Amino acid sequence: MTLGPVLDVAIGMTMTYLLLSIIATALQESVASFLSLRGTKLRDALKGLLQGAANDAALANHAMVRGVSGKANLPSYVEPANFACSVVDFLADGSKAPFFKQIEDGLAKLPQDSDFRNAMTTLAAQSGQDLDKFRASVGTWYGHWADRLSGDYKRFSHYFALGFGLLVAVALNVDSLHLAKTLWTDRDGRAAMVAVAQAYGPKAPGDPTNPQQIAAAVKAVAALPLPIGWQPKPDSNLLCTMIDTVFAKDGSGLTVILGWLATALAVSLGAPFWFDTLQKFMNMRGTGPKPGEKAT
Repeated sequence: MTLGPVLDVAIGMTMTYLLLSIIATALQESVASFLSLRGTKLRDALKGLLQGAANDAALANHAMVRGVSGKANLPSYVEPANFACSVVDFLADGSKAPFFKQIEDGLAKLPQDSDFRNAMTTLAAQSGQDLDKFRASVGTWYGHWADRLSGDYKRFSHYFALGFGLLVAVALNVDSLHLAKTLWTDRDGRAAMVAVAQAYGPKAPGDPTNPQQIAAAVKAVAALPLPIGWQPKPDSNLLCTMIDTVFAKDGSGLTVILGWLATALAVSLGAPFWFDTLQKFMNMRGTGPKPGEKAT
């Protein structure tokens, strides 16, 4: 047996996941933007960093922290230099004492068990009362802290994407196990999916939140020569059909659920991943063995 059918099945599955990922990413980005999830995470992390300092809002709401996003108090990113300047203003009390003495006094007012206080106290001591050096050190420290926060958000986004992948899989009834079986047994279906991939393959995924691309993805999914979507049973509605599918007396509902979960996991990997994978599969299909060489 050659790898031709196996590769064609892989191309068909990859093409399906790519289109579904575009739809799921659009839903995810729309919800994240509406709820300002990135800004909310950053604001809460900043307040947690200060650990209940009496005037922690002064830093979280500082003009150089809020940025110019148009959403007060909910920036999605803060430049390290801006954060360093806001920290200096946050710590200084405006008294007549020397400026660096004000910073030291401001640090003394923070909770004693605060990681933020300990870090800033160390940086202040290392700066030798050089304000520019202190700002630069704070900016570097914040950059490392923001990188860790970004990692946490990426993990959160992955679970978020997994949820939307499951939503898309159930809403469109995309059972990966059934799709793979269909592609394996249906030669014409495989050929049609390869043709779809060849037409779509050269196109970069672009912006997944672009309304035209989203509409095109939904239309493309509906047109796929695969058993996708819900077909209400005679004398029944969509909800009853879904319930009957999951709780089928022959136990096939468990297989359907596993197929949905497999689709959700695949979709959570994102459109760029599946676009790159599709390109690799298409290149493999178009290469083949060189003249005079045996296929391995």
